[in-house]
Amino acid sequence: MGAMTPVRVLTVCTGNVCRSPAAAVMLRAAVLEAGLEGRIEVGSAGTSWEAEGMPMDDRTELALERAGYARPFVHEARTIHVTELLNWDLVLAMTAEHAQQLQRMADSAPEGAAVPEIRMWRSFEPGMDPATPAAEIPVEDPWYEGQGAFDRTIEQMRESVPEILLRIQELHAAR
Repeated sequence: MGAMTPVRVLTVCTGNVCRSPAAAVMLRAAVLEAGLEGRIEVGSAGTSWEAEGMPMDDRTELALERAGYARPFVHEARTIHVTELLNWDLVLAMTAEHAQQLQRMADSAPEGAAVPEIRMWRSFEPGMDPATPAAEIPVEDPWYEGQGAFDRTIEQMRESVPEILLRIQELHAAR
């Protein structure tokens, strides 16, 4: 039997320097802890090109470190494009606006192309009603605030990781 194609998971925010790279760090750690390395690929991207090529924000790195994640956090911001979007299985948006942009990209895919499942990151929070509108469950952008906002954002995001990992395992088992 040949090697199974890994499940590919992409996290998306605006500039790809705060929320989405932090989300990728968290998911990679969870994948490693679950013994699923090599079976799950995690990436991150932004919907805006403005920060392209930039490293992860220092405040995000500090918040991740304070939350127990180990450095180094190797990252270079990049922008998602429709042709690449189609290569992912699960795409996790930080806000309703991100989800809408991603859905528009997916809707413009060529006829018959496989499109990813696009979900809100916080839709995986414990106890979250699946019917909760995307606009009500953003991962707020801490960019314009101090370190405390980054720490709170990381703590809030961590709550969704176990359920996201379960969804990734479901996708893997379905292959």
